[in-house]
Amino acid sequence: MKLSQKLTKEQTDPYFLEWARLSAELAYLHERRDKATGQAMQSSIKMFEQLLLHCRSALQDDEFEPLNGSERLSFIKSSARTYAAYRQLDELFSELKKILARKRIEFNQQSE
Repeated sequence: MKLSQKLTKEQTDPYFLEWARLSAELAYLHERRDKATGQAMQSSIKMFEQLLLHCRSALQDDEFEPLNGSERLSFIKSSARTYAAYRQLDELFSELKKILARKRIEFNQQSE
C-alpha cells in the first residue's frame, strides 16, 4: 500500500468523527463539572495516540506530530480532568486534521 493510500480520508476520518462525538460529550461533562470527565479524556487521549501512530506509520516518520505535540500531550495527560487539557486536545486534533489535508495535497501533486 502506498503512503498516500494510508492517509486517505477513509483511513483517518473515523478518528475525527469519533473525536467530534467525544468532544461534544466532554464539553457537556465539563459544563456539568462531572467526574466522568477523566474517563472520557483517557479514551480521547488513547484515540489521539492511535491516530498519531497511524500517521507516523503511514508517513514512515517516527517524529511526525503537530507543533510541540509531545509537550502538549504530556500536559494533557498530567491534567486530563481540566478544561484546559480538553481544549488543548481539541487543538491537537484540529491541527492534525489540517496537516493531513496538506499531506494529501502534496501526495496528489507528486503523483500527477
